[in-house]
Amino acid sequence: HLHLLKQWYQRRVRGMDKGYHESPEHENFRQLLAQPVEDAQEILAARFPMPRYVDCVHGDSQSRFLFAKVNPSQTHNSAYGGGYGGGPGGTGASVLTEDVSLQVFMDHLKKLAVANNS
Repeated sequence: HLHLLKQWYQRRVRGMDKGYHESPEHENFRQLLAQPVEDAQEILAARFPMPRYVDCVHGDSQSRFLFAKVNPSQTHNSAYGGGYGGGPGGTGASVLTEDVSLQVFMDHLKKLAVANNS
């Protein structure tokens, strides 16, 4: 599955909520907000198969697409706690994913590379 994710941070969202992007004196802010949208449209038009487009605000429910793909440390098969999510050493809500971490993938790839296929 291919994803194209555009994530807004709270500071920019607050600026949009206040209408800064609509005022002439904040033209730079309007351009700053418009550029990622234009870039995403170009990418979507050029890619095949077309990726799933996800537009989210940092911390909302759609952010799970980003957190689940960036080297997930806690999956539906692992024990709770530690890593990115909640528990000891965690910094936020648990993100459960079916993806494996980069280390698990590399270990599996090594096993396949040295396996006897005869």
